[in-house]
Amino acid sequence: MKLEDCIKKITRYLVSENAQPLLVNIQNTYDLNKIITHFDVNGNEMINASRFCNKDELPRLETVLDKISNESGRCFLIGLTSFLRFQGEEVVKKYLSSIVHMTITGHVVIMTYQCEKQLSFSDPRLSRSICFVDGDKTPLPKLVFISKELPISFTGCIIEGIENVVEKIENSSENEIFIITAKHKNMYPNSIYSIVDMSKAYEIVIKKDVILASLDEDMGTESQWKSLLFMINSGKCFIDICDDAFGNYQNLEIMMPSYSSYSEEKKWLYFIALKLFGIKNNTCLAIAVNNATTYFQLIREIYRSILEKNHTDKDFIAFYQQRKLLLTELGNPINEVVDFCKVVLQKEEQAIYYLTDNTIQEKELILTLLEKYYQNVSKNEIEGILFVIYPDLYSYICDYKYNIPLLDEYFSMYTHSKIINKVLPQLEELVTQQAIVREYNLLLEPRTVKMNEIDKTDSQLYFIDAMGVEYLSYILAKCKEKELIANVTICCANLPSITSKNKEFVNDFEARGLLVHFIKELDEIKHHGIYDYDYRQRKQPIHIIKELEIIDKTLNMIHLKLTQGDCKKAIIASDHGASRLAVIHETENMWEMESKGEHSGRCCPKTDADVQTKFATEEDGFWVLANYDRFKGGRKANVEVHGGATLEEVVVPIIEITKCPEDIEISIIEKVITVSYRKKAALRLFSKTKLQNVMVRIDGKYYEAKEEDNNIYLINMPQLKKAKQYKVDIFVSNNLIASDLSFEIKKESSQEKDLL
Repeated sequence: MKLEDCIKKITRYLVSENAQPLLVNIQNTYDLNKIITHFDVNGNEMINASRFCNKDELPRLETVLDKISNESGRCFLIGLTSFLRFQGEEVVKKYLSSIVHMTITGHVVIMTYQCEKQLSFSDPRLSRSICFVDGDKTPLPKLVFISKELPISFTGCIIEGIENVVEKIENSSENEIFIITAKHKNMYPNSIYSIVDMSKAYEIVIKKDVILASLDEDMGTESQWKSLLFMINSGKCFIDICDDAFGNYQNLEIMMPSYSSYSEEKKWLYFIALKLFGIKNNTCLAIAVNNATTYFQLIREIYRSILEKNHTDKDFIAFYQQRKLLLTELGNPINEVVDFCKVVLQKEEQAIYYLTDNTIQEKELILTLLEKYYQNVSKNEIEGILFVIYPDLYSYICDYKYNIPLLDEYFSMYTHSKIINKVLPQLEELVTQQAIVREYNLLLEPRTVKMNEIDKTDSQLYFIDAMGVEYLSYILAKCKEKELIANVTICCANLPSITSKNKEFVNDFEARGLLVHFIKELDEIKHHGIYDYDYRQRKQPIHIIKELEIIDKTLNMIHLKLTQGDCKKAIIASDHGASRLAVIHETENMWEMESKGEHSGRCCPKTDADVQTKFATEEDGFWVLANYDRFKGGRKANVEVHGGATLEEVVVPIIEITKCPEDIEISIIEKVITVSYRKKAALRLFSKTKLQNVMVRIDGKYYEAKEEDNNIYLINMPQLKKAKQYKVDIFVSNNLIASDLSFEIKKESSQEKDLL
């Protein structure tokens, strides 16, 4: 029926004696408005179904039906069917059927909206009460329910309360209507409308900024999404928010050093920004962000990212260093460190490659793995691993050049044995031999003699109790880091190697009015197991970690004193060394002396009734053991032991430390050296300043430099014959002062060919 015909039919109905309602179905907003405008005159009442709604509720249908039934005048009811659509098609049909069969007292025109299907009744007699207006359908809008609890700032069609939605549906052509309501989609399971819930901040956020649509809701809590929604409602897009918080959103990784200082809200914001915009210049962070599903997993995934790689991969070292720096910037949170130390064990013997020296926990695990998997691995291979993962421990086990073959061999094996927690068979053989012949008596002078030869002018003494020569390589490496020069003198302590017999040098310094610093921590670790170190409880040598830290702290103090000008020289001296291997050897001497063993059985007072063992020497009223046995009666040591005469107990250093000259400058005079059958390789160095005890290292071999005139130093290298480029490291008194200098060797015959 055309609109004009419908208007005529309504006009006739309003003046008729008909006792039933008239149902007029229209298809679009235009036709509805035309009819309402035409009949909105005096005598006709326009009633919207929303009048029968409580706040944020659908109409009370019984009240609506009662109004229709008892209306005595002429009225138009608008919007009812659009409300009924929330209940589903069957409900619409049910109520329209009830209405069309009603007997009423007045005249009521029911304006239905796009209900031709629901008005198709089988009884043809009802057709006189129904009017279908021809016309194009206005598409029904999508309804979006928005929680009242959320902050809203939309530019679309927004209404408050479900009671007001029908007026928008029937009087506009909106494709989407946002309804601020306490209702949820699941309350209307049969709805004819397409309903979307936006009862969560996440749903509004991804609607307001399309760039956020790729994020999963589980990436944030409701509180976090609300916080982001509040920021977006201030008028900024997510890119602007990121630029304000982190600088350039396209280079977010540069802000990782600040991550630990962020609030939890800002950490989350940073995480979702990383998820959205990616990481261009940090592979480790990129993997972690990809694997993490929530921001609090980010650091854990940074730790675990390296487990995806094989330690033999070409890019492994670069990735390892990148991750290590990242974890340092993040502060190495202890809970994540502990977690990683558990999961890395899946790599078994390869696990060591994935650890760093960032934390005590990882360092302890490194030592545990060395004992478990590396007792039969060469020292060179272990050094190669530690050079990357634990540089301080690498420096500790690196060979120090004593220039005494016995000491070179002995302490190379000693530091190796100590970190793998096993007495190497070759070392045990050497210890047994030296326990009898005790060559140190011939090779080394007493500390007293050597100390008397040292210039003590404007110096301070650092008396480090129980520090043997095993730490010299580490000490020199740390001196280089701190721009210090160390001049080392090797000597021997008095027997028995106990403090009361070995502190005569302290009196000399005090008598001269020189300051003496007493460093007892090393000795307390070895004797008393402070910091919970106890061989009986844990076999691995984890105390090494603290030993190295104590020495480093002492060198820092020395560096400060020298820099401040408090002295011109610091002298480190020790009373004696100590033996870890005598502890782990766990053997007791078969001979029982009249007196009980002292100092964990390493020495005991001599009596006339004693029978001397070939491994003990008599000194100052004591029997002193020079092998790894214990006299009976002595309690077992907690960590390390001294009192005996093994080389690690009796060989001690005197270390003179000064500031490194600022103007050291060394160059190679001839960059190309020719060699032949008669002409052997020789290298000449020039130093701007005069140097003493100069050595060079080329291809892992050491050569002594002989001083010539004008600060020129000659190094004869007859073994070098291969034509190639060589790298040179230069040492002064075992201190590395220059590295990676280069020269080339050419064969004389090949040079002649080049000239021809």
